[in-house]
Amino acid sequence: MHAVRGVDLHIGQGEIVAFLGPNGAGKTTTIDMVLGLTRPTSETVKVLGHEPRHAIARGLVSAVMQTGGLLKDLTVRDTLRHTASLFDDAAPMDEVLATAGVASITDRKVGKCSGGEQQRLRFAMALLFDPALLILDEPTTGMDVEGRRGFWEAIRKDAERVAHPVPRPRGRCWHLPVEDSPCQTVGLPWSGR
Repeated sequence: MHAVRGVDLHIGQGEIVAFLGPNGAGKTTTIDMVLGLTRPTSETVKVLGHEPRHAIARGLVSAVMQTGGLLKDLTVRDTLRHTASLFDDAAPMDEVLATAGVASITDRKVGKCSGGEQQRLRFAMALLFDPALLILDEPTTGMDVEGRRGFWEAIRKDAERVAHPVPRPRGRCWHLPVEDSPCQTVGLPWSGR
């Protein structure tokens, strides 16, 4: 049995793509392979011309998952500062804070942030090294209506920014609900295809 067979994704520079499908369609398995978390049993996976783990190690790919990855005792600013220290060429912190919509809560402990604020913090962490491919797994989970609208506006602005010529190809790929989203393309896997 194969969870995924014959998937070939091409995401254009600045394109926003929703990856949708019923349970068992292969969405999570595909994303896990793109992130190097799962290896295919046959065939190969290339991300921007590299093996997935190499693309991630080079800072070409970032992901924001629904849960995890945050230390509750750190402040928002300290979380970003520690994450930025992992990269040689991190984006300016104030710019990332503003883009992700968390500039007003920098001194708040992560454990005191709402679910939506924690999702925005994960988004800020992903933007720190300006990846060529950004994958978000249901990024508006835990956000209220106003927070969701603000988040999608930040996504639209980021897509506009990367749609203009930059040194490397860039795209944004989302695994998300489509309502209110800025998606231009929708991928619909079915039975792993």
